[in-house]
Amino acid sequence: MVLAFDYLDSMMWSMAASGIMLGVAALRLPYKASSDSIEEKGKNLSTGLAISIGANGLYLFITGLAHGFQWPYGAISGGVYNVLFGGAAALGGLVLLSISGALFLGRGLQAASYFALVVGLYLIVDAISIFNYRLTSDPTLSTLLYLAPAAALIFSVPTTHTDNKWLRWLFAIFAFLFAVAWLYFGYRVTTGHLKPPAPAP
Repeated sequence: MVLAFDYLDSMMWSMAASGIMLGVAALRLPYKASSDSIEEKGKNLSTGLAISIGANGLYLFITGLAHGFQWPYGAISGGVYNVLFGGAAALGGLVLLSISGALFLGRGLQAASYFALVVGLYLIVDAISIFNYRLTSDPTLSTLLYLAPAAALIFSVPTTHTDNKWLRWLFAIFAFLFAVAWLYFGYRVTTGHLKPPAPAP
């Protein structure tokens, strides 16, 4: 069964929103790595971010699974794009859900960073495959689009294990950069998908 609508473009906007929220969290949450906890004064912001990040994560997880099971690429290219889009979105959604749960329950972020590290490595493998096999219509751009969130995910480990403010700024920069990159790509894909088909001759 193939779904009758295309949600790939909205997934890209969701990725951009994820980068923005993660960057804001890194800069504004009063997180203490020594106790792996959010200070009480940041509870309201932490809860708000938990809800937003969780909603985003749930969307990416569901649409990622739908890509994996229902996207028509399996018949076209042996499932390459099911893995490339569906796998990355589903795993990324799970990372966001784990961050959301930790923030909502007032628990630490260090455990979620280990999960993020593995997903970051997965995205690097995707990026290498995109570049080597020339996948997508713009392999160079797509490679960079996968490497940008991979860097932020991998860098989440040192960010959550130290109170060094410069490391948090560096993580936020990675997060905002991947947000900008996915906003640009999302714009391109949305306008391309909304372009009316050429009239039949």
